[in-house]
Amino acid sequence: MNNLILLSDRSIIELEGIDRKSFLQGLISNDVNKASQENLIYAAMLGAQGRFLYDFFIFENGEKLMLDCFAARRDEIIQKLNFYKLRSKVVIKKNDELQVFFFEKSGKFIDPRNSNLGYRTYLTKDQKDFTVEKILYDFKRISLKIPESEADLTYDKSFILEFGFDDLNAIDYQKGCYVGQELTARTHYLGQIRKKIFHVKIDQIKAIEKNAEITCEGKSVGIILSSVFFQSELHALALIKLAQDQEFSNIKENLQFSGQKIFVVS
Repeated sequence: MNNLILLSDRSIIELEGIDRKSFLQGLISNDVNKASQENLIYAAMLGAQGRFLYDFFIFENGEKLMLDCFAARRDEIIQKLNFYKLRSKVVIKKNDELQVFFFEKSGKFIDPRNSNLGYRTYLTKDQKDFTVEKILYDFKRISLKIPESEADLTYDKSFILEFGFDDLNAIDYQKGCYVGQELTARTHYLGQIRKKIFHVKIDQIKAIEKNAEITCEGKSVGIILSSVFFQSELHALALIKLAQDQEFSNIKENLQFSGQKIFVVS
């Protein structure tokens, strides 16, 4: 069965005009020229200090670039893009005709973050079909260590390398300059990543608050991010500090939440 899930928390922005690609190229972490009618890319927008602002998927639709973003952030993204537009010949507007769907086994675009997550497809509202619960999508996402910005990152604070954006194919280190590029590139080449996300399980509980503290031998070493209760187990993403003076393999055996053992899956 090819499970179909409506991602109702997503919406679409479209960019039209002869400068649409060159304009967006200077603002995002990935190479916009990789996006096409057959290829979906994933990218982030950063602030001047290299901290996370927004993320979205990009594909072409005729003479337009389509941005698949979180619905809660769409107006902010449009406002930010218009701030940078200046004299660029590009029109930025909402598209309310398309909806975003996750297909488990086949669809229009392979998810560029990880092919094991399945497919993303964009359908008009009159094309939607039977859908299953989003819990399946969230479980697959968490098990593959894929964060989602609204659930896991903090606006103008998070660093995308700590959340594995390079492993999610969101960064092109050869494309040239974009806003926030300097810190991201320097951190990458110097290997100075201080935190990392992990897929963890916690037994005997069904829910956990976001930002719940993770400890190791009584010391705070991280926080819980998004979580999902799936097939009688609680799965979560955890952002954990990487200690310089000891191997993570030693730390992971002693992780706890309120006295409850945390198991690192991957």
